[in-house]
Order: sequence, then structure tokens, then C-alpha cells
Amino acid sequence: MIKMDSQTILNIINILAVLLSPIVALLISNKVQTNKARRQEKIQILKILMTQRFSVKNIDHVNALNLIDVVFIDSKKVREAYKDLYTVYGSKYDNNNENEVRDYCEKAKKAETKLIEAIINDLGYKDKITWDAIQEPYIPQWLSDEIVARTEINNAQTHIANYIKTTLTPQNKIENKQKANNGNKDE
Repeated sequence: MIKMDSQTILNIINILAVLLSPIVALLISNKVQTNKARRQEKIQILKILMTQRFSVKNIDHVNALNLIDVVFIDSKKVREAYKDLYTVYGSKYDNNNENEVRDYCEKAKKAETKLIEAIINDLGYKDKITWDAIQEPYIPQWLSDEIVARTEINNAQTHIANYIKTTLTPQNKIENKQKANNGNKDE
């Protein structure tokens, strides 16, 4: 067995420290950078969901939702809130029934708000951003009017397309012609 004096042991420790310290520093630096990048991704999703609260019919909103399972892989509460929202989005309701539409919209808004709240809590902003702040987005009147107008235009286009589809398809043309001919024969 080799006997070493305390000075030799200190020299070996110093040499190991000099050799290992850059490796340890690199590992720590990589870990810090990874955590910082992950946090930035989470903040970006929060920003998108907050800015699109008044109009979820936006591709950025959809993309942010689709990233939640990846970006928040380690956050059970966020993923559960997303699952609840996804369930609401997938629920069926009668578009012609005003009460069902209202109930659906209320459930969706509540689930969206709970998701944003879960993300805020995950990021450590729990006491800094309130429930009321999440629920009440700023939307200027001109933008609200534009959204309503776009919705009305889309609905009108849908009605026109459905009319054309039901009256001008080849089969319907034949049936309409036969009805017209039968009506002329009766006269």
C-alpha cells in the first residue's frame, strides 16, 4: 500500500478539482440554460393564451394548446386543466339551442380560465396575477364589432353554400326539373 503524506493528498485533490471543475460548471450551465428555455416556452404559451382569451378561433391559440402536453410534461395540474378544456371543446351541443350554446360557452370560458390559472401557478405567479385579471381580457369595441361582423359574414357564406349544395347539385337539379315539369302538367 502506498503511503501519502497530507501534502500529496492535497495536491491530488487540487489536480482533480482543476480537471473536474470545468466539467461540473458545464453541466450546471447546461441545466440552467435548459430550465431557462423551458420556462421561456411556458411563458410564451401563457402569453398566447392570455392575448387570445377573447377569440380562441386563432391558429396561434390552437398551436399553444397543442404544445401543452410537451412543454408542461412535468406539470400534472396544467395537463389536467388542459384535459378538462379538451373535454369541453369536444362536447356536443345543439347550435340552434340558445341555452345549450350559452352553457357550452360558459363551460369553455371557465375551463380556459382554469388552464391559464394552472399555468400561472406553475410559473410561480399565483399571487401576482388574479383570477379576475385572467377572466376579463381587454377588447376594444372596434375589435369586438369586427369579430361580430366576421362571424355574420361567415354564417352568411355557410348559408349560401348550403343552399347551393342542396339546390344546385346534379341530383337536385334533376329533381327540381321533374317537379317543375310535373307542376306544368297539372296546369
